[in-house]
Amino acid sequence: MGWLVMTDAELSARLRANILDFKALQARTSSLRMLDLPGVRAFALPGSHDTLFQQQVLYENAPALAEALAPLEAWYREHQVPAWRVPVLPGDLAAEAVLARFGHRPEDFIPAMGIALTHPPPQLPPGITLEHPEDLDEVLALNGLAYGPHHVGFFQSWRTRPLPSPQLHAVLLREAGRALAGGVSFEQEDLAGIYLVATHPDARRRGLGALVMHALHADARARGRAFAVLQASDMGHPLYLRLGYRDVASWRNWVRRAG
Repeated sequence: MGWLVMTDAELSARLRANILDFKALQARTSSLRMLDLPGVRAFALPGSHDTLFQQQVLYENAPALAEALAPLEAWYREHQVPAWRVPVLPGDLAAEAVLARFGHRPEDFIPAMGIALTHPPPQLPPGITLEHPEDLDEVLALNGLAYGPHHVGFFQSWRTRPLPSPQLHAVLLREAGRALAGGVSFEQEDLAGIYLVATHPDARRRGLGALVMHALHADARARGRAFAVLQASDMGHPLYLRLGYRDVASWRNWVRRAG
């Protein structure tokens, strides 16, 4: 399947499905909680200092979302989660109207991005080695340094061997024995979802994040994947554009804050 055959809307939908299954894996193998309702899945991380990143609701359509919002509110309050978000696809006015009636408010946007995988293996600079770790201990440690420990503290079982799913693949860049950058792909059918990409704060501005991405792309391509998709942070968005990613959608977070 070529890039021109896969539309932006299709890539956005595939990313959403990949995230859903990636989060479900987390809920089975970590302290993340999941509530499964008809057409809706919600995720909560009780006690998280980050009130929104892990607290999110993914839905299939506006009617299913409307039926779920009351039990969702009760569930989040039961877990003492003070705020949660519902990423809404562009143009889904019905979902926006439902959320507005239930006290949710629009806040920030999440860029959804995609790329056709054509990258060769990365050319590593002298002294840098590329590894494929059998656990995520050092990748998670890098994420904790880059984004704060609350983003990764619930992944305790992911720090042991083997990785918790055969769909999960990791890369790690090392220099003089020290882990400097890493990331993960979660692969389904012809597509790789990219997650947990981080660089040690002391090693930024050396192009290591781009090397990690090239390694993830090349490995996924070798396993038969044709596309990669991801959600971009403000920090990562310019890097992904330089790597050839394109914006395929802008999801709007509709947030409900208790009280």
